[in-house]
Amino acid sequence: MRAPRSALGWALPLSYVSLSAVALGQSSGSAAAGSSEAAESTTQTVQNPAGSPPVTVEVVQPPPAAPQVFVPGYPQPGTVLDAHLPSGSRAHAPGETDTFDLHGGGAKSGVVSGTGEAILLEPQLGSGQPMVVPPIHVVKQGDTLWDLSGQYYQNPWNWPQVWSYNPQVKDPHWIYPGDQLRLRPGSAVQSALTSGARGGGGGFGSIGGAGQGLTRGTIVLRDQGYIGDPQENVWGELVGAREDQMLLSEGNEVYMLFRPGVPLKPGETLTIFLPIRKAPRVPGGRQPPGELVKIIGTVRVDAYNEKDRIARGRIIESLDTIERGAKLGPVGREFTVVPPKTSQVQVWARVLTSLTPLVFMAQNQVVFIDRGEEDGLEPGNRLRVLRRGDTWRRNLKTASRMARDRVRMDSRKNVDIETTPLKGNDEKFPYEVVGELLLLKTEKYSSIAMVTQSRRELVAGDRALATVGY
Repeated sequence: MRAPRSALGWALPLSYVSLSAVALGQSSGSAAAGSSEAAESTTQTVQNPAGSPPVTVEVVQPPPAAPQVFVPGYPQPGTVLDAHLPSGSRAHAPGETDTFDLHGGGAKSGVVSGTGEAILLEPQLGSGQPMVVPPIHVVKQGDTLWDLSGQYYQNPWNWPQVWSYNPQVKDPHWIYPGDQLRLRPGSAVQSALTSGARGGGGGFGSIGGAGQGLTRGTIVLRDQGYIGDPQENVWGELVGAREDQMLLSEGNEVYMLFRPGVPLKPGETLTIFLPIRKAPRVPGGRQPPGELVKIIGTVRVDAYNEKDRIARGRIIESLDTIERGAKLGPVGREFTVVPPKTSQVQVWARVLTSLTPLVFMAQNQVVFIDRGEEDGLEPGNRLRVLRRGDTWRRNLKTASRMARDRVRMDSRKNVDIETTPLKGNDEKFPYEVVGELLLLKTEKYSSIAMVTQSRRELVAGDRALATVGY
């Protein structure tokens, strides 16, 4: 029995007819869409099976790709613009793991551990997974003790702890690629690392080896400035540089002019400092004698001509921009380790200023107060910053007259305004603690302190109180 004839004159297999219909439908649909790009169409003859007559179908070719345009002076297409940056500084696609992440499950190229097993500390907050701390980290370019402490102990303020395990590091600002840093002491690992290591109140763990823990709240800070005689330690002055630039910093080669008779030797390091302003006077406070001196860097002397008193050296540390005219001298810059110490006296003091002339001061900033050794204060004493009065009322001094106006909500008038009453005397209100200071260094008439806590911004003239037994 013969198969029935199709519209083309012969019967086609069902599967072939279906595929042809889909192909033709796509072609016609593409043409109907009115694409703006030119598309070439050709015809193709398809030989049917079993000797059936051939079928001619239209095949639509996709438009040719646009040629790439190379603009002189611009990166070539496909260039990775941040390829020169370390892995941790490059852009990452959403969900991509940074190779420096210890807990992301990805590559750990930033972690190089020596012999021995890694230790497990308490789980990270919110992760439920223990922290893995290898015994050794090999320093890479860009590493700092601050970053390593944040990476391994989840607290960058623990950098003195890492420094304490590595006595070969003379200056914690200077670690070099290839250095091997111990991340834990040789014994009592668990107790040494977990005691104070994750505290949010400033605990730094142990310094100087296992078993020598620091009191919670200890501050470790290198000198940044002082109030005193700005000419006391002046040996010379920075007068020039090899580079053609006004603002100098770490790495610049500089020329220095020294006073006659200065016992200067090549290889010696001197502090770069700058008197910036007179010690300020605040209402109700004492004005300490001398000037506020800011430490801005360190220079190493490479060569010295005693006859001309000219030295050549290199800036090896810069805390701020350095310019010609900066003073040079043997100002000691040891790291100060200051644990809290109970006060033996009750002393009222005034906040004077900060190194930078800020209007508002807050937590983790260094400030000066107008009381010192002569008043019985010692490094480690804690002073509570007290303030009393209606805070909103005090802020009205810098507001417009309408700041006290308020709308009466229960009035039948469309808009009924009244002035907020201000009754009572601010000076009779109780004192409230708005911050706390820890003294880092005391001079005869002044002290330098760290703001360890602040509930509100602090300003020059705020009162601070040291009490017996606190």
